Amino acid sequence: MSTRSRAVQVVAATTAVGVLPVALAVLHLPRPDAATTLSPAASAAAVGTASSSTRWVALDTGTSPSITLNGPGGRTGAAQTLAQAADCGMAQGAAPSRYLSFSGSTGKSYSESLASFASGSIGVKEKKSGVSCYQVGSPSESLRVSLGAALRSALGPDVVASAASLDVELKQGAQIMATAKLKGAVTGVFELRSGSSIIAPAPLPGGVTATAVTNCTSSADSGPDAGVGDNCRWPVSTPSWLGADDGIVFDELTLTAVSGSFSLEGGGDGQVDPQSPLSTPNASIVQVADGVLDCGASTRTIAASADAPQVSVYRLGNADASSCVPVPYSLDTAPAYAQFLKPLDSQTTAQFLWDLTWRFPETAGTTALPDLKVDYEYPTPGTTVTLGWCPNPTFDDTGRFAGYPAGSITAAMDQEPDLAGTQFACVVSRSARPVDGDPDTVSSHDVVYVYGDAGMRY
Repeated sequence: MSTRSRAVQVVAATTAVGVLPVALAVLHLPRPDAATTLSPAASAAAVGTASSSTRWVALDTGTSPSITLNGPGGRTGAAQTLAQAADCGMAQGAAPSRYLSFSGSTGKSYSESLASFASGSIGVKEKKSGVSCYQVGSPSESLRVSLGAALRSALGPDVVASAASLDVELKQGAQIMATAKLKGAVTGVFELRSGSSIIAPAPLPGGVTATAVTNCTSSADSGPDAGVGDNCRWPVSTPSWLGADDGIVFDELTLTAVSGSFSLEGGGDGQVDPQSPLSTPNASIVQVADGVLDCGASTRTIAASADAPQVSVYRLGNADASSCVPVPYSLDTAPAYAQFLKPLDSQTTAQFLWDLTWRFPETAGTTALPDLKVDYEYPTPGTTVTLGWCPNPTFDDTGRFAGYPAGSITAAMDQEPDLAGTQFACVVSRSARPVDGDPDTVSSHDVVYVYGDAGMRY
């Protein structure tokens, strides 16, 4: 399944570096007044691509219930506890260990003690036993799902959810309202209808209008559990594999039973189609990003670690002078590698400045740093473009590279013709200094400009 985003990876393959004297670092790039290098070349140091929501939280309520943080490389960190507690309660682990936190309400305030888990289903505990103790029932019950402390520890304090794909079990023509909030402010309202509520839906509480309505075609009965026959897969906001980013992000999602009743599951009754293309297809999915980035703002800074660089990204104004809209982003590093991701289909003329500090090995006898290269990962990762100096640079009053106005980046400068639009990246500045240690190293500080859209395939 294809997901599309703007992204940039910078990879420094230090094995390609020759020897470099401690006292001198001469940049292995064309001179700033020379022609910009745009031709593909073998990887030595690169800038590349993928989806702004490459990470997700998986809620698994099947045979081995758990809540995990996942990415393209698999699970990250320890699993969060998810177990049945006494009297239909929920054991969801200590607060610092949680990726998601659950609380319930029977019409008044929310309390974790009112969240319930039994028989592979999460609901609101209005009594100590029976099927209804792990359901969310109308007209007054709601289940709140919040991003947890472990997620903020892993991805930074500004982490947000950009979408969800929920496995819900439905009863009695269930109608559900999902209210997305960010820092207490409503960012979107989503509605699921099933059975009789498709034909005659009840007004939503407070007279609100849903941002999007999903009709579930599976049966919604009032009898005993029917396996997956009364379950539905509900997209909340727009998961990356289903369509364009809708710009809605949240840190809290409240699920309210408007009619009938429902339970939140994650494969507890089996496979509910359509599955996600991710590695946890039966789970309920919450896609997460490190935060949102507006013009004139910077991402969080990821500190250097061993051979992984320090990196942050600053957003310039849009090249076509259009209004800036905050976009969700993900920032990541690995040895000799850095990656920045935003949705491909929103703010397509956004411009970014990467600020990177690399560590290269010091060996006597050379005056070269490794090249920087961009990898747009289309159709597959591995084809890179050597970056040259930015042509005709201009700088603002603070000395920051000002980017390019509309029309300055032409089709002839496109570095990935197989992708729609124009993709272009160039080097604003490079500087290096020796670092004493055991072994001695060279620290290279690079600023890279990036414009355009890129994508990758899962």
